[in-house]
Amino acid sequence: MVIAVAALALLVSLGSAIVSWRALDQAQTARDIASAREPVGSTGTGPGSVASGPVGTAEPQQTTATPEEPPRSPGTPPALNEQTVYEPEYENQSLTLKSADCFAKMRVDLDEPRANVGANGSEFSLDPGCQGGAPWIRLDDGVEGSEATTAMKPGECYNAIRSSPIAEGAEVPLRKGAWLCLSTNYAAARERRDEWRMVLMEVVSINNDRTVVIRATAWNIPEN
Repeated sequence: MVIAVAALALLVSLGSAIVSWRALDQAQTARDIASAREPVGSTGTGPGSVASGPVGTAEPQQTTATPEEPPRSPGTPPALNEQTVYEPEYENQSLTLKSADCFAKMRVDLDEPRANVGANGSEFSLDPGCQGGAPWIRLDDGVEGSEATTAMKPGECYNAIRSSPIAEGAEVPLRKGAWLCLSTNYAAARERRDEWRMVLMEVVSINNDRTVVIRATAWNIPEN
């Protein structure tokens, strides 16, 4: 009886060993198949596995530097263009200009505006034109201008002065209903710490005694 029980235990132990061996063999076969399916260079198959080999780096983005405009020379006015924003200074200011005699000239300051001023700060001088012609004006040094046929905005005045300027030292005859665009002397304005201005001037009337009535509107020109 004892021998039979021992033999039975031996058979059970042998069966368990066979089952364990087959399970181990199947696990090894599964690992071999999984290894055969992994891509070359892979070091793991589960989450969190880190791929081997060098990590690529993005090339630095190349930027092109925008060239800066050279600084303006001292005393040089800023460049004007279509984007320039002008600030109103005064509107429709009237001045009555009358020289003391046929040989006297009257100077006019369009910054205030004011008539019968000295040479410093004036924009033009009026000559009564007693020699048979119409009264005329001459622009002072540093003042630029252009004749116009109608009222203009400051940007339009700038374009007119740029494209059709009054010649330096020219005598400009006045007539009723005429318009002129003038830009003041930039260097003189900066010297007295004033604004550089664009002025639209209308000749309202010219009387028989050669009195000239003008009406002016001015805008400050920005520094930048």
